[in-house]
Amino acid sequence: MVAQIIEMCDPRRHVSGLSDRSMQKMTQGCMVVTGAQVGTRDRERLLGYCVQIRKGRGQFGSDMVFLRHTDGSLVTHENQSFFLMTEEQELLAKPLFRELPEDEDYSHGYNCCNKVREVGFVIENSASVPTPDTSFAITVTRIA
Repeated sequence: MVAQIIEMCDPRRHVSGLSDRSMQKMTQGCMVVTGAQVGTRDRERLLGYCVQIRKGRGQFGSDMVFLRHTDGSLVTHENQSFFLMTEEQELLAKPLFRELPEDEDYSHGYNCCNKVREVGFVIENSASVPTPDTSFAITVTRIA
C-alpha cells in the first residue's frame, strides 16, 4: 500500500522546504509524502501530515516542518521536500495512521528538539535555534 501511495506522487504537487512560494501550498493537516530521507528504510516514515512550520529554522535556512507520521510520532523535517497527497492517495493512506489530522489537537503547540514550545501553524519569528549546517565533501575518483 505504501509503495502504491509513493508511486502516485505527482511532480506538479511538489513542495520545496527552501521556497516561500512553494511552502504556501502547505496547510495545517495536509497529508504529504516526503522526498528522500537519508538513513530510513521504513517507507511508512515517508508519509505524514503537517502540524507546524517554523520559517527559516531548519538546516541551510530551510523551514523546520513538523510532521505527524503514521506511527503517531512527531518528527521535524529540515532541508526537505514534500509531495502533497491527492485525494486518492489520502484515501489509501488514512487507514495507516494511528492519529488523523482531523483528530489532532493543534491548540497546545509543539516542542522542537530544544524543547521550545510554540503554538500556531506558521511561525515567522520562531524562538527555536536553527540547526547548525553540516559541512560535507564529495570525492570524485577517476578510473583510467
